[in-house]
Amino acid sequence: MKDDDCLDSLLTPEEIARRITESSGVHVSARTVWEKARRIGVAKKIGRSMLISVDDVPALLIEETRDERRQRRSRIRTGADALAMLQRARKKRAPV
Repeated sequence: MKDDDCLDSLLTPEEIARRITESSGVHVSARTVWEKARRIGVAKKIGRSMLISVDDVPALLIEETRDERRQRRSRIRTGADALAMLQRARKKRAPV
C-alpha cells in the first residue's frame, strides 16, 4: 500500500458527519462522530486533530445498546477511573 492510499482513507469527523447528513438526511454533528469514535476506540489523533479510517465508519453507525451505555457510565464513575479523573481535574485547576 502506498502512503497516498493510506492518507486517502482517513477522514475527519466533520467530513464523516457531512457525508452521513447528505446521504441520510439525518443531521449528525462532528462532535457526535468525534465522541463515538473516541469511545469505541477507532480514533487516530495527530496533535489535536482526529482522523478516522474509512474502514472504521461502519463501526460508528452501529447502535449502542442500553446495557453498553450503562456499563460505560458505571465504569467511569466508580473506582480507579473516577479517582484518576478527579486528580486530572484538580491538576488542571491548580495555580501554576
